[in-house]
Amino acid sequence: MVEKISVAISAITLIVLLINQFKMMKDKEPQLSFNLRSIDNVLYLKVRNTGVTKAKNIRIIINKIYNNGNSGIQEDQIFQIPFELASQEEIQGMIGYLGETISSHVFPYVDIKVMYDKPHFIKKVKYERQVFYYASIEKKISVDTGWNINSINHDLNNIHKSTLRLANYFDGNEVAPFDELNIVSKNHFQKDLINVKEGKNSKISNREETIKNRFR
Repeated sequence: MVEKISVAISAITLIVLLINQFKMMKDKEPQLSFNLRSIDNVLYLKVRNTGVTKAKNIRIIINKIYNNGNSGIQEDQIFQIPFELASQEEIQGMIGYLGETISSHVFPYVDIKVMYDKPHFIKKVKYERQVFYYASIEKKISVDTGWNINSINHDLNNIHKSTLRLANYFDGNEVAPFDELNIVSKNHFQKDLINVKEGKNSKISNREETIKNRFR
């Protein structure tokens, strides 16, 4: 009797151990998640392996796109060949253009077929699902480029002043950096050379004369 009880306990322990091992393996399996987003009116499908182990021979087939105006499927090469994703690794590929216009609002979604290999038990995974458009903006990433952004405005202002001095020299007009006159000058370098050859003086207008001539 004692031997039968001992065998039963051993069998139960073994079954429990096998169940726990199976659960641990299931928890470590690759799991693919999907996001459909747009960047500059281009639709991208993002695929991420949120599992613990690698997913191999992944194939994503875009069957159909819905509610996207007249824009159809235009997919990247990544969705036409098998690829693999390690744990927490992700890829992103174009699947088309956002078909939104001024007169119509769209909210696209796609039918996809998913196939990949996992490392144990039934290795082949196949299923179909729908992925809906996620309209929120991606989180911005801050990058230290080593640039002094505060000096950009100062440098641009110096470039503007240098260009203006050169333009004043050739145009024969005096314009300040803060003037927005959009002057089309009657003077040019070729005319100045001809005047030198013929002994004539080129017309030079001071700022007051330039402004009066502009609004005359």
